[in-house]
Amino acid sequence: MLDCRYILAESLCGTPWVTTLGLSVLAGGLLIAAFARGYTGFAFSALLVASWSLVAPPTLGVAVAVLLEVSASVLQAASVWRHVDWNRVGLLLAGAAIGTPFGVALLSLADADLLRALIALLLLICCCALLTGWVLKRQVGALGQAGVGAVSGLVNGATAMGGMPVALFLAASSVSPRTMRASFIAYFFALDLFAASLMARQGILDSRALAVAVVCLPGLAMGLWLGGQHFLSASDAQFRRQTLWLLILLAAIGLVRAAIIG
Repeated sequence: MLDCRYILAESLCGTPWVTTLGLSVLAGGLLIAAFARGYTGFAFSALLVASWSLVAPPTLGVAVAVLLEVSASVLQAASVWRHVDWNRVGLLLAGAAIGTPFGVALLSLADADLLRALIALLLLICCCALLTGWVLKRQVGALGQAGVGAVSGLVNGATAMGGMPVALFLAASSVSPRTMRASFIAYFFALDLFAASLMARQGILDSRALAVAVVCLPGLAMGLWLGGQHFLSASDAQFRRQTLWLLILLAAIGLVRAAIIG
């Protein structure tokens, strides 16, 4: 049986970021990301990686985020299962499967930071429009929903920001908050399983990432519970507005990251 404490101690011994300040940043980032996931159903990976990359290797944050995303979906499954719009999720995933290879190909042709900045800027503009009260007037059909999934896959393959177009699309649709949140969780669960399988093949999901993820499970569960309680007390209007503000925050993080790295 895997002794996570032994692996964690062995792998992190002497690592510069294992300090009181570093561990505080990791714990705070975990709780904030888990709270956002519990409340809205998305944004966990973006917030966790953004905060953890301040003190830890980026590859560790990405690997742990994927493992905890899958864990979060399992923990939330019982409470959201009956609210998932499975037809919509299936169409989105079908489109994502088509769009992802094109996104990977696009990544080899264009600068990833430039793409990330352009997508983040477009999302900011769309979110601001939604905050003014604009919504989709007509219900989007099957082809349109698959198209959104294809855009999500394209963006995910090129910049790893594929969840944001789906979140924006659902926020602009006349979908109830319970259905929106549950569909987020179901959609991202499938994407995270796919990402985890790719990372496992590339050796990114190693024993260190698994040990750190196991240690983080209590904090994940606490943040999910707190976010879930906040969701239950929020009105429909509050949920939509706060979801849009969270998307704006994620887009701003993407712009800052692209500017710093670029």
